[in-house]
Amino acid sequence: MDMIPRSKAIRSCIITALVAVLVTAGLGAYATAKFTPVGKVFGIINLLERTYYQDFDQAEVLEGAARGVVAALGDPYSVYMTQKEWNEFYIRTSGEYSGIGVTIDARDGRVCVVSPMKGTPAEKAGLRANDFIIKVDGKPVTSSDEAASLIRGPAGTEVVLTIYRDGDAFDVAVVRQDITIPAVDYSMKEDGIGYIELITFNEHSGADMAKAVQDLELQGAKAIILDLRYNGGGLLDKCIDIAGLFLPEGKVVTVKGRSFEERSYGSQGKGLDEPLFVLVNQGTASASEILAGAIQDYGAGTLIGTTTFGKGLVQNSFKLKDGSVVKVTIAEYFTPNGRSIDGKGLEPDIIIEGDNEQLAKALELARAEIQDTM
Repeated sequence: MDMIPRSKAIRSCIITALVAVLVTAGLGAYATAKFTPVGKVFGIINLLERTYYQDFDQAEVLEGAARGVVAALGDPYSVYMTQKEWNEFYIRTSGEYSGIGVTIDARDGRVCVVSPMKGTPAEKAGLRANDFIIKVDGKPVTSSDEAASLIRGPAGTEVVLTIYRDGDAFDVAVVRQDITIPAVDYSMKEDGIGYIELITFNEHSGADMAKAVQDLELQGAKAIILDLRYNGGGLLDKCIDIAGLFLPEGKVVTVKGRSFEERSYGSQGKGLDEPLFVLVNQGTASASEILAGAIQDYGAGTLIGTTTFGKGLVQNSFKLKDGSVVKVTIAEYFTPNGRSIDGKGLEPDIIIEGDNEQLAKALELARAEIQDTM
């Protein structure tokens, strides 16, 4: 048998040991990547760092991973937002921002126009409820928060939306402007009928609505028409405040979720003394559906119009250490009678198409009710 020199044998042992360590480490990393989801992500990033043909920003890749984790839930209302995206989302609930004035939401994995706001660039550009926004400035969008972030921008600048409507896709150019969203618009109609349009549930909605009801009653309103059409929702606490103006003391909405005990939120008000007629349509969503559903369950008013949007889910926002935010669907809400409306909407007491026809019907019923009480 040939003898191997001692130095060569030592070198051979060292090399063998190193190979064994590398193989073991590789198998360990493979096992971690294969069997631990978190390990898999870091294993993929490590693989890309070693093999991808160009340099890349690891932080951006990890941001994409965070976004993808939430998106994998398949829930259009649960989203990951960077700090910048969160700041823009927060601004939209304040009632003042620069944009085009459109309420959007997610439907069937696409961004859906709930309603263009009256007098805004979105309305003037011809956007309609149930339009789908598939691109913003050529960039495909799948979540309402992502779309909103891209649509907002400095007043006077242009944004191009690619709209899908009735089987056709086309571009609409809209010039942004400073948007101040009035929470409430109200007036006295003929025959002592007060009309209140609740446009959105923002920070000002509760106080503005209370003022509207008080002013109309001082002017002698004998019946109230509450217009919730094209109201895409907003802040739940403001919805509860407003419910107290129209409902007697009692439950307004019940929230049920996996991670907390069932909770109910109630009205502390005395209700409305006058007959109430509520206008709803496919643009009535979220918080406005909570309010309309409670009014319907209590028999406190008559719903007139078409089936509402059907968003019955509650989101909460959780801020991470770097300022980014995960907005998560934490629960489903139910009307006082226990009805779930998510994906179904509310069916009005009186179904009638057309904005003008709906208002005309409400005025007709209000006049008849006033006559009956005289």
